[in-house]
Amino acid sequence: MNVLAIEVSTSSAKAMVFSTDRGIRGVCSAPYKDSVSDVVSQDPEGIYQALVECARNVVEKVGCSIDGIGLGSTWHSLLFLDRHRKPIGRILTWANTEAAPTAYRYREDEELKLWFYRKTGCMVHSIYPVWKYIHARQNRYQELDPEGHLSSQAEYIFERMTGEVAVSTSIASGTGFMNIHTLEWDQEILDFAGLKKSQLSPIYDFEHTAPLREEAARELGLKPGTPVVLPGPDGALNQVGAGALGEGVMTMSVGTSGAIRLASEVPLLPPQPSTWCYYAAEGKRLAGAAISGAGNCVEWFVNKANLGNTDYRMLDEMAADIDREGAPVFLPFLYGERCPGWDDGRAGGFFDIKAHHGVGDLHYSILEGILFNLYQCYIALTQVGGTPREIRISGGIENSPLWLHMAADIFQREISTSKIEHASTMGAVVAALKVVGAIEDMNAFQPEPGETIVPDEKLGKLYEARFERYMEWYRKTGGE
Repeated sequence: MNVLAIEVSTSSAKAMVFSTDRGIRGVCSAPYKDSVSDVVSQDPEGIYQALVECARNVVEKVGCSIDGIGLGSTWHSLLFLDRHRKPIGRILTWANTEAAPTAYRYREDEELKLWFYRKTGCMVHSIYPVWKYIHARQNRYQELDPEGHLSSQAEYIFERMTGEVAVSTSIASGTGFMNIHTLEWDQEILDFAGLKKSQLSPIYDFEHTAPLREEAARELGLKPGTPVVLPGPDGALNQVGAGALGEGVMTMSVGTSGAIRLASEVPLLPPQPSTWCYYAAEGKRLAGAAISGAGNCVEWFVNKANLGNTDYRMLDEMAADIDREGAPVFLPFLYGERCPGWDDGRAGGFFDIKAHHGVGDLHYSILEGILFNLYQCYIALTQVGGTPREIRISGGIENSPLWLHMAADIFQREISTSKIEHASTMGAVVAALKVVGAIEDMNAFQPEPGETIVPDEKLGKLYEARFERYMEWYRKTGGE
């Protein structure tokens, strides 16, 4: 059997053809044009066409029949539709913080914040579609259709491909409109937001499918009627693709943004909001913590601060030779803060810079600051879910041996890679394999292991002191 997995991310479209007897047969990754995606927003038609082109390329290259299609997307996007289900404007991604003033105002109400968090597993924060919607209603409602609908990156792609209106439980759990305990749209929250249930898509299990419609089949070069699986979010699919739906396996992904996650049989919610809790698949919740600043901070430095004078490999080489003990401190909040402080208006920056510091020192401090923010999240998550027996890593960080070893040294844990380059895309493959009957459950999939990064105990002492300096600046600039 052969399945096609297609993923729309923040920065690119990805496609993979997987065969049950031959494994991965082809992969395509195509960055979006700047006009299609600027990180905080996306043109819905633009990402659909990029997805179609990427998928068609890999299907033509492989030249085999396709038995099922798995879809992947990002969490927390919002697309306004009119009453005829036509898009109004662009997709607002997780990185869009326009709603920060509105979220901040509500977040000051401690009782409301805890009520919302305990129902949804989500924080009062501009990343979540519920607060994006409330902000839009209060500030530019005249631009919206009062009888219109709310959609997302995932739902728009599924509707274009199949004609069906639906959303997976996993995508819905990251909206702030869904109750993490009942796994249904929460009526009290809908009333609070001023939204009718009919304006949202029906929620279905991850394994719900719809047939590929003729127009999309022609565009993709596939057979009409091929089953298309409801899109899952990259975070949940990463857990699936990493073979980590079982207990005690933490995933760490460091790409455009960063996250750590643990699967659980029940919702895990600390008394005070720090981590989040969404739905993954097959009855499992996903407790985790995410940061908004990761690879996007590295890219910012390369493109804007370093002005493209030095590439990533050369920057890593320069960073490897610096005096780490005396390096500047970097707070990676260029796109606001998610976990653990949930301050969407927070700014990032360099601290303790001296005249002798150069490009290598600054690049190093960015890599370190991103990992320190993830380590803050690790401390909070292990207080809720316990210490994991294993950590599996994925994302762009795997392209940097320096960064990978820094992660092991900072966490003082062995960290495992896999030989699968795109873990979340592989998660969409696994969902499609289950739907076509090739596997019985998603946790049956285990990727081929790659390298195990062993921490350096001596560097662990250095990073312990460096982390304290980071936390001093974190607290001085507004952190708890």
